[in-house]
Amino acid sequence: MEVLSLKSVPKEFKMELLKSLGLGVSEDGFVTKEGKPVMDEYIERHVRFENMAIFPGSTIVIDDNPLSIASYIEAHGEIV
Repeated sequence: MEVLSLKSVPKEFKMELLKSLGLGVSEDGFVTKEGKPVMDEYIERHVRFENMAIFPGSTIVIDDNPLSIASYIEAHGEIV
């Protein structure tokens, strides 16, 4: 499986990816589910579109900061 950085793909691709996961983006730039901002459970902050991360094999959207990434890997290491 190839790992692809979301930073290097066009905005349209990221929007389609979110749409395929049943997610969207608010006017103020937050990832949304059913119209409500998605919360990064590891840092308890809403995920911004420009800072989102999705690991291969996962449908969980997190913030791309080091604490969220490390916490995600610790919790879900078997799918990374």
